[in-house]
Amino acid sequence: MRRKEEAVGEIVSKLLTLVRPEYWLDKRVNVVNKVVQINGRVYTTSKPLLIAVGKSAVPMAKWFMDRMEFVRKIVVTPVNVDLDAEVIVAQHPYPGPGSLEAGRRVIEALETEDYDLVLFLISGGASALMEYSEMDLEELVELNSILVTSGLSIDEINTVRKHVSLLKGGQLAMKSKSKVVTLAVSDVPGDDPSVIGSGPTVPDSTTKEEALEILERLGLKKFSRYLRETPKSLPNSEFFLLYDAMDVLREGFRDWTILTSEVRGEARSLGEFLSSIANNVNVTGLKRVALAGEPEVRITGKSGKGGRNGEVCLSFLEHLRSDSLLVAVASDGIDGNSEYAGCFAYRGAGPTREEVVRALDEHDSYSVLEKYGLVIKTGYTFSNVNNFYFLLS
Repeated sequence: MRRKEEAVGEIVSKLLTLVRPEYWLDKRVNVVNKVVQINGRVYTTSKPLLIAVGKSAVPMAKWFMDRMEFVRKIVVTPVNVDLDAEVIVAQHPYPGPGSLEAGRRVIEALETEDYDLVLFLISGGASALMEYSEMDLEELVELNSILVTSGLSIDEINTVRKHVSLLKGGQLAMKSKSKVVTLAVSDVPGDDPSVIGSGPTVPDSTTKEEALEILERLGLKKFSRYLRETPKSLPNSEFFLLYDAMDVLREGFRDWTILTSEVRGEARSLGEFLSSIANNVNVTGLKRVALAGEPEVRITGKSGKGGRNGEVCLSFLEHLRSDSLLVAVASDGIDGNSEYAGCFAYRGAGPTREEVVRALDEHDSYSVLEKYGLVIKTGYTFSNVNNFYFLLS
Protein backbone atom coordinates (compact mmCIF):
# COMPACT_ATOMS: atom_id res chain seq x y z
CA MET A 1 0.00 0.00 0.00
CA ARG A 2 2.74 2.49 0.94
CA ARG A 3 4.64 1.85 -2.30
CA LYS A 4 1.48 2.45 -4.31
CA GLU A 5 0.77 5.71 -2.49
CA GLU A 6 4.36 6.83 -3.10
CA ALA A 7 3.96 6.07 -6.80
CA VAL A 8 0.73 8.08 -6.88
CA GLY A 9 2.45 11.00 -5.17
CA GLU A 10 5.36 11.01 -7.59
CA ILE A 11 3.09 10.93 -10.64
CA VAL A 12 0.81 13.70 -9.37
CA SER A 13 3.73 15.91 -8.31
CA LYS A 14 5.38 15.69 -11.72
CA LEU A 15 2.07 16.25 -13.50
CA LEU A 16 1.23 19.38 -11.48
CA THR A 17 4.57 20.94 -12.42
CA LEU A 18 4.09 20.26 -16.12
CA VAL A 19 0.51 21.52 -16.42
CA ARG A 20 1.44 24.98 -15.10
CA PRO A 21 1.18 27.57 -17.90
CA GLU A 22 4.26 29.44 -16.62
CA TYR A 23 6.37 26.38 -17.40
CA TRP A 24 5.41 26.56 -21.08
CA LEU A 25 5.43 30.35 -21.36
CA ASP A 26 9.05 30.33 -20.21
CA LYS A 27 9.86 27.77 -22.92
CA ARG A 28 7.86 29.10 -25.85
CA VAL A 29 7.27 32.86 -25.53
CA ASN A 30 9.73 35.73 -25.36
CA VAL A 31 8.90 39.30 -24.31
CA VAL A 32 11.36 42.20 -24.38
CA ASN A 33 9.84 45.60 -23.58
CA LYS A 34 6.81 45.64 -25.89
CA VAL A 35 8.05 43.13 -28.42
CA VAL A 36 6.37 39.73 -28.19
CA GLN A 37 7.80 36.70 -29.96
CA ILE A 38 5.73 33.52 -30.34
CA ASN A 39 6.78 30.60 -32.55
CA GLY A 40 9.04 32.84 -34.63
CA ARG A 41 6.37 35.52 -35.14
CA VAL A 42 7.23 38.97 -33.80
CA TYR A 43 4.69 41.56 -32.66
CA THR A 44 5.77 45.09 -31.78
CA THR A 45 3.19 47.09 -29.88
CA SER A 46 2.97 50.42 -28.05
CA LYS A 47 -0.62 50.13 -26.81
CA PRO A 48 -1.48 46.48 -26.13
CA LEU A 49 -4.79 45.37 -24.60
CA LEU A 50 -4.71 42.25 -22.42
CA ILE A 51 -7.72 39.94 -22.12
CA ALA A 52 -7.29 36.64 -20.25
CA VAL A 53 -10.18 34.20 -19.84
CA GLY A 54 -10.24 30.71 -18.36
CA LYS A 55 -8.97 28.50 -15.59
CA SER A 56 -5.37 29.46 -16.45
CA ALA A 57 -6.14 33.16 -16.93
CA VAL A 58 -4.47 34.36 -13.72
CA PRO A 59 -0.98 32.83 -14.13
CA MET A 60 -0.96 33.53 -17.88
CA ALA A 61 -1.91 37.19 -17.37
CA LYS A 62 0.56 37.63 -14.52
CA TRP A 63 3.39 36.22 -16.63
CA PHE A 64 2.83 38.87 -19.30
CA MET A 65 2.09 41.67 -16.79
CA ASP A 66 5.48 41.03 -15.18
CA ARG A 67 7.14 41.68 -18.54
CA MET A 68 5.20 44.47 -20.28
CA GLU A 69 2.72 47.33 -19.78
CA PHE A 70 -0.85 47.30 -21.09
CA VAL A 71 -3.41 50.03 -21.71
CA ARG A 72 -5.97 47.82 -19.98
CA LYS A 73 -5.95 44.38 -18.37
CA ILE A 74 -9.08 42.25 -18.03
CA VAL A 75 -8.79 38.87 -16.32
CA VAL A 76 -11.80 36.53 -16.14
CA THR A 77 -11.37 33.68 -13.67
CA PRO A 78 -13.54 31.30 -11.62
CA VAL A 79 -11.71 32.19 -8.37
CA ASN A 80 -11.10 35.52 -6.70
CA VAL A 81 -7.46 36.65 -6.67
CA ASP A 82 -5.45 39.74 -5.82
CA LEU A 83 -4.05 40.97 -9.13
CA ASP A 84 -3.22 44.38 -10.58
CA ALA A 85 -5.92 44.12 -13.22
CA GLU A 86 -9.69 44.19 -13.69
CA VAL A 87 -10.47 40.79 -12.18
CA ILE A 88 -13.93 39.46 -12.97
CA VAL A 89 -14.95 36.38 -11.02
CA ALA A 90 -17.27 34.43 -13.29
CA GLN A 91 -19.11 31.16 -13.03
CA HIS A 92 -18.33 27.63 -14.25
CA PRO A 93 -19.52 25.14 -15.52
CA TYR A 94 -22.67 27.20 -16.09
CA PRO A 95 -22.60 30.92 -16.95
CA GLY A 96 -23.70 33.33 -14.23
CA PRO A 97 -23.87 37.06 -13.58
CA GLY A 98 -20.07 37.30 -13.61
CA SER A 99 -19.94 35.62 -17.02
CA LEU A 100 -22.29 38.19 -18.53
CA GLU A 101 -20.36 41.03 -16.87
CA ALA A 102 -17.15 39.62 -18.35
CA GLY A 103 -18.67 39.59 -21.83
CA ARG A 104 -20.00 43.12 -21.42
CA ARG A 105 -16.66 44.42 -20.12
CA VAL A 106 -14.65 42.80 -22.93
CA ILE A 107 -16.96 44.19 -25.63
CA GLU A 108 -16.79 47.64 -24.04
CA ALA A 109 -12.97 47.51 -24.01
CA LEU A 110 -12.76 46.39 -27.64
CA GLU A 111 -15.11 49.16 -28.76
CA THR A 112 -13.79 52.09 -26.67
CA GLU A 113 -10.12 51.59 -25.74
CA ASP A 114 -7.22 53.01 -27.79
CA TYR A 115 -5.04 49.96 -28.58
CA ASP A 116 -2.91 48.60 -31.40
CA LEU A 117 -2.85 44.90 -30.41
CA VAL A 118 -5.13 42.57 -28.48
CA LEU A 119 -3.31 39.83 -26.60
CA PHE A 120 -6.02 37.27 -25.89
CA LEU A 121 -5.13 34.46 -23.47
CA ILE A 122 -7.62 31.61 -23.40
CA SER A 123 -7.83 28.35 -21.49
CA GLY A 124 -10.32 25.73 -20.35
CA GLY A 125 -13.58 26.96 -18.86
CA ALA A 126 -13.73 30.08 -21.03
CA SER A 127 -16.99 29.00 -22.68
CA ALA A 128 -18.93 29.42 -19.43
CA LEU A 129 -16.78 32.14 -17.84
CA MET A 130 -17.36 34.74 -20.55
CA GLU A 131 -20.67 35.13 -22.33
CA TYR A 132 -22.85 37.71 -24.03
CA SER A 133 -26.09 36.68 -25.67
CA GLU A 134 -29.62 37.66 -26.59
CA MET A 135 -30.69 34.98 -24.10
CA ASP A 136 -31.29 35.94 -20.49
CA LEU A 137 -29.29 34.35 -17.69
CA GLU A 138 -32.01 31.89 -16.73
CA GLU A 139 -32.20 30.57 -20.28
CA LEU A 140 -28.39 30.39 -20.58
CA VAL A 141 -28.12 28.35 -17.37
CA GLU A 142 -30.93 26.03 -18.43
CA LEU A 143 -29.39 25.39 -21.84
CA ASN A 144 -25.84 24.90 -20.54
CA SER A 145 -26.90 22.62 -17.68
CA ILE A 146 -28.67 20.35 -20.16
CA LEU A 147 -25.75 20.41 -22.60
CA VAL A 148 -23.04 19.47 -20.06
CA THR A 149 -25.06 16.56 -18.59
CA SER A 150 -26.38 15.23 -21.91
CA GLY A 151 -23.43 13.02 -22.81
CA LEU A 152 -22.61 15.19 -25.84
CA SER A 153 -18.98 15.58 -26.84
CA ILE A 154 -17.28 18.88 -26.04
CA ASP A 155 -17.30 19.62 -29.79
CA GLU A 156 -21.09 19.27 -29.95
CA ILE A 157 -21.60 21.32 -26.78
CA ASN A 158 -19.47 24.13 -28.14
CA THR A 159 -21.22 24.04 -31.52
CA VAL A 160 -24.44 25.03 -29.78
CA ARG A 161 -22.72 27.53 -27.48
CA LYS A 162 -21.12 29.35 -30.41
CA HIS A 163 -24.33 29.82 -32.33
CA VAL A 164 -26.37 31.25 -29.44
CA SER A 165 -23.59 33.66 -28.42
CA LEU A 166 -22.56 37.16 -29.48
CA LEU A 167 -18.88 36.47 -28.62
CA LYS A 168 -18.07 32.86 -29.37
CA GLY A 169 -17.21 31.33 -32.73
CA GLY A 170 -14.96 34.22 -33.82
CA GLN A 171 -17.42 36.97 -32.95
CA LEU A 172 -15.11 38.55 -30.33
CA ALA A 173 -12.34 39.07 -32.90
CA MET A 174 -14.85 40.67 -35.28
CA LYS A 175 -15.33 43.45 -32.70
CA SER A 176 -11.62 44.29 -32.51
CA LYS A 177 -10.24 47.45 -34.13
CA SER A 178 -6.77 45.92 -34.41
CA LYS A 179 -4.90 42.64 -34.72
CA VAL A 180 -5.83 39.91 -32.25
CA VAL A 181 -3.14 37.46 -31.15
CA THR A 182 -4.52 34.48 -29.26
CA LEU A 183 -2.42 32.21 -27.06
CA ALA A 184 -4.29 29.11 -25.94
CA VAL A 185 -3.98 26.26 -23.48
CA SER A 186 -5.94 23.39 -24.96
CA ASP A 187 -8.36 21.35 -22.87
CA VAL A 188 -10.01 19.55 -25.80
CA PRO A 189 -8.96 16.38 -27.64
CA GLY A 190 -7.61 17.28 -31.06
CA ASP A 191 -6.79 20.92 -30.15
CA ASP A 192 -9.24 22.44 -32.63
CA PRO A 193 -8.85 26.22 -32.06
CA SER A 194 -12.54 26.76 -32.79
CA VAL A 195 -13.47 24.40 -29.95
CA ILE A 196 -11.11 25.73 -27.24
CA GLY A 197 -13.31 28.07 -25.21
CA SER A 198 -15.76 27.95 -28.12
CA GLY A 199 -13.24 29.83 -30.28
CA PRO A 200 -14.08 33.51 -29.69
CA THR A 201 -11.17 34.73 -31.85
CA VAL A 202 -10.96 32.12 -34.63
CA PRO A 203 -13.12 31.38 -37.69
CA ASP A 204 -15.82 28.82 -37.05
CA SER A 205 -16.34 25.84 -39.35
CA THR A 206 -19.57 24.71 -37.71
CA THR A 207 -22.91 25.99 -38.93
CA LYS A 208 -26.19 27.22 -37.55
CA GLU A 209 -27.82 24.17 -39.13
CA GLU A 210 -25.54 21.81 -37.17
CA ALA A 211 -26.40 23.60 -33.93
CA LEU A 212 -30.10 23.30 -34.78
CA GLU A 213 -29.75 19.55 -35.36
CA ILE A 214 -28.18 19.10 -31.91
CA LEU A 215 -30.91 21.17 -30.24
CA GLU A 216 -33.61 19.13 -31.98
CA ARG A 217 -31.92 15.90 -30.97
CA LEU A 218 -32.10 16.99 -27.32
CA GLY A 219 -35.66 18.29 -27.59
CA LEU A 220 -34.48 21.89 -27.16
CA LYS A 221 -35.87 23.48 -30.30
CA LYS A 222 -37.27 26.36 -28.22
CA PHE A 223 -33.75 27.81 -28.14
CA SER A 224 -33.43 27.79 -31.94
CA ARG A 225 -34.69 31.39 -32.22
CA TYR A 226 -31.39 32.55 -30.73
CA LEU A 227 -29.20 30.81 -33.30
CA ARG A 228 -26.98 33.02 -35.46
CA GLU A 229 -24.29 32.30 -38.03
CA THR A 230 -20.62 32.71 -37.12
CA PRO A 231 -17.73 34.21 -39.18
CA LYS A 232 -15.85 31.85 -41.47
CA SER A 233 -12.86 34.17 -42.05
CA LEU A 234 -10.97 36.51 -39.70
CA PRO A 235 -7.95 38.12 -41.41
CA ASN A 236 -7.16 40.25 -38.33
CA SER A 237 -6.72 37.27 -36.00
CA GLU A 238 -3.80 34.90 -35.36
CA PHE A 239 -3.87 31.85 -33.11
CA PHE A 240 -1.08 30.00 -31.29
CA LEU A 241 -1.33 26.87 -29.17
CA LEU A 242 0.85 27.23 -26.07
CA TYR A 243 0.60 23.59 -24.98
CA ASP A 244 -1.72 20.64 -24.70
CA ALA A 245 -1.97 17.27 -22.98
CA MET A 246 0.37 15.54 -25.42
CA ASP A 247 3.04 18.17 -24.75
CA VAL A 248 2.75 17.37 -21.03
CA LEU A 249 3.01 13.62 -21.62
CA ARG A 250 6.01 13.93 -23.94
CA GLU A 251 7.79 16.31 -21.60
CA GLY A 252 7.44 14.33 -18.40
CA PHE A 253 6.52 10.76 -19.30
CA ARG A 254 8.51 10.02 -22.45
CA ASP A 255 9.78 6.75 -20.95
CA TRP A 256 6.17 5.54 -20.63
CA THR A 257 4.08 4.08 -23.46
CA ILE A 258 1.96 7.06 -24.49
CA LEU A 259 -1.20 5.79 -26.16
CA THR A 260 -3.10 8.97 -26.97
CA SER A 261 -4.12 12.42 -25.77
CA GLU A 262 -7.52 12.21 -27.45
CA VAL A 263 -9.50 9.86 -25.23
CA ARG A 264 -13.24 10.18 -25.83
CA GLY A 265 -16.32 8.09 -25.20
CA GLU A 266 -17.86 6.82 -21.98
CA ALA A 267 -15.76 7.00 -18.82
CA ARG A 268 -16.85 3.49 -17.82
CA SER A 269 -15.67 2.12 -21.16
CA LEU A 270 -12.27 3.73 -20.63
CA GLY A 271 -11.94 2.08 -17.21
CA GLU A 272 -12.80 -1.30 -18.68
CA PHE A 273 -10.33 -0.75 -21.54
CA LEU A 274 -7.52 0.14 -19.12
CA SER A 275 -8.24 -2.96 -17.05
CA SER A 276 -7.91 -5.08 -20.21
CA ILE A 277 -4.41 -3.64 -20.75
CA ALA A 278 -3.53 -4.38 -17.13
CA ASN A 279 -4.92 -7.91 -17.31
CA ASN A 280 -2.74 -8.73 -20.32
CA VAL A 281 0.50 -7.12 -19.16
CA ASN A 282 2.31 -10.47 -18.99
CA VAL A 283 1.70 -10.91 -22.70
CA THR A 284 2.10 -7.36 -23.99
CA GLY A 285 4.79 -6.09 -21.63
CA LEU A 286 2.99 -2.72 -21.37
CA LYS A 287 4.00 -1.97 -17.79
CA ARG A 288 3.74 1.83 -17.85
CA VAL A 289 1.01 3.36 -19.96
CA ALA A 290 -0.02 7.03 -20.09
CA LEU A 291 -2.88 8.72 -21.89
CA ALA A 292 -5.12 11.77 -21.67
CA GLY A 293 -8.41 13.09 -22.91
CA GLU A 294 -12.00 13.90 -22.08
CA PRO A 295 -14.17 10.83 -21.42
CA GLU A 296 -17.86 11.53 -20.94
CA VAL A 297 -20.41 10.67 -18.28
CA ARG A 298 -24.04 10.46 -19.31
CA ILE A 299 -26.22 11.22 -16.28
CA THR A 300 -29.46 9.26 -16.18
CA GLY A 301 -31.60 9.19 -13.08
CA LYS A 302 -30.06 9.50 -9.63
CA SER A 303 -26.61 11.02 -9.19
CA GLY A 304 -24.38 11.70 -6.19
CA LYS A 305 -20.84 13.00 -5.80
CA GLY A 306 -18.90 11.85 -8.82
CA GLY A 307 -16.92 12.67 -11.93
CA ARG A 308 -15.44 11.10 -15.03
CA ASN A 309 -12.23 10.06 -13.26
CA GLY A 310 -14.16 8.50 -10.40
CA GLU A 311 -16.12 6.39 -12.87
CA VAL A 312 -12.96 5.42 -14.74
CA CYS A 313 -11.36 4.19 -11.50
CA LEU A 314 -14.38 2.19 -10.36
CA SER A 315 -14.95 0.64 -13.77
CA PHE A 316 -11.25 -0.28 -13.81
CA LEU A 317 -11.66 -1.98 -10.42
CA GLU A 318 -14.76 -3.83 -11.56
CA HIS A 319 -12.85 -5.62 -14.32
CA LEU A 320 -9.30 -5.78 -12.90
CA ARG A 321 -7.59 -9.16 -12.38
CA SER A 322 -3.92 -8.06 -12.11
CA ASP A 323 -1.87 -6.14 -9.55
CA SER A 324 -1.74 -2.96 -11.62
CA LEU A 325 -2.24 0.59 -10.32
CA LEU A 326 -4.35 3.21 -12.09
CA VAL A 327 -3.97 6.93 -11.37
CA ALA A 328 -6.58 9.31 -12.81
CA VAL A 329 -6.15 13.08 -12.45
CA ALA A 330 -8.03 16.15 -13.68
CA SER A 331 -5.42 18.80 -14.39
CA ASP A 332 -7.64 21.60 -13.07
CA GLY A 333 -7.92 19.87 -9.69
CA ILE A 334 -11.66 19.28 -9.98
CA ASP A 335 -13.35 16.05 -11.07
CA GLY A 336 -17.08 16.42 -11.67
CA ASN A 337 -18.98 17.87 -8.72
CA SER A 338 -16.42 16.65 -6.17
CA GLU A 339 -13.62 18.47 -4.36
CA TYR A 340 -11.11 15.95 -5.69
CA ALA A 341 -8.83 16.00 -8.72
CA GLY A 342 -9.20 12.29 -9.18
CA CYS A 343 -8.43 8.93 -7.70
CA PHE A 344 -6.31 5.80 -7.81
CA ALA A 345 -7.27 2.15 -7.85
CA TYR A 346 -5.69 -1.28 -7.56
CA ARG A 347 -6.76 -4.83 -6.78
CA GLY A 348 -7.43 -5.25 -3.09
CA ALA A 349 -7.96 -1.52 -2.54
CA GLY A 350 -11.06 -2.20 -0.49
CA PRO A 351 -14.32 -1.60 -2.37
CA THR A 352 -16.54 -4.63 -2.82
CA ARG A 353 -18.03 -5.46 -6.18
CA GLU A 354 -21.47 -4.50 -4.86
CA GLU A 355 -20.21 -1.09 -3.75
CA VAL A 356 -18.57 -0.49 -7.12
CA VAL A 357 -21.65 -1.43 -9.12
CA ARG A 358 -23.97 0.67 -6.97
CA ALA A 359 -21.71 3.73 -7.14
CA LEU A 360 -21.43 3.45 -10.92
CA ASP A 361 -25.18 3.03 -11.37
CA GLU A 362 -25.88 6.05 -9.16
CA HIS A 363 -22.99 8.18 -10.45
CA ASP A 364 -21.75 8.40 -6.86
CA SER A 365 -18.16 7.25 -7.28
CA TYR A 366 -16.56 9.40 -4.62
CA SER A 367 -18.70 8.05 -1.80
CA VAL A 368 -16.84 4.76 -2.27
CA LEU A 369 -13.44 6.21 -3.17
CA GLU A 370 -13.49 8.48 -0.09
CA LYS A 371 -14.42 5.56 2.15
CA TYR A 372 -11.29 3.64 1.18
CA GLY A 373 -8.86 6.57 0.91
CA LEU A 374 -8.50 6.31 -2.86
CA VAL A 375 -8.92 10.01 -3.61
CA ILE A 376 -6.44 12.59 -4.90
CA LYS A 377 -6.88 16.17 -3.68
CA THR A 378 -4.68 18.87 -5.22
CA GLY A 379 -6.70 22.02 -4.71
CA TYR A 380 -7.34 24.45 -7.55
CA THR A 381 -4.39 24.28 -9.98
CA PHE A 382 -5.01 27.32 -12.23
CA SER A 383 -4.62 25.00 -15.20
CA ASN A 384 -6.72 22.82 -17.43
CA VAL A 385 -5.25 20.53 -20.06
CA ASN A 386 -7.65 17.65 -19.81
CA ASN A 387 -7.62 14.48 -17.71
CA PHE A 388 -4.60 12.22 -17.38
CA TYR A 389 -4.49 8.46 -16.82
CA PHE A 390 -1.43 6.48 -15.74
CA LEU A 391 -1.38 2.68 -15.63
CA LEU A 392 1.52 1.15 -13.70
CA SER A 393 2.02 -2.64 -13.62
